[in-house]
Amino acid sequence: MLGFNELFKKKSKKKKSINEIDLVIAELEVKIQSYHNPFGMFASFIFIDEKPSFPRVQNTLFQLNKTHEAYVLEHNYTFREITPTTDLTGLDIVRH
Repeated sequence: MLGFNELFKKKSKKKKSINEIDLVIAELEVKIQSYHNPFGMFASFIFIDEKPSFPRVQNTLFQLNKTHEAYVLEHNYTFREITPTTDLTGLDIVRH
């Protein structure tokens, strides 16, 4: 027979380590329309993001659409898997 401690034992939550997250190099291309520039603008961003949810891509699009003077007409993003041989030169990597 199980005792009280065995029945209501707290399950330990494993902290997700950086190795359990799929990190990729995301390249986001955005076409932006402005009320001051009717011909539009083009911006390109390259950063490290998490796959499959791509929170940095989503946050960047949200921040660009947040302004009242410009809006995103269209966007496209691609990603490359990070492997031990991937060149990360030019990317600032900060662990929080």
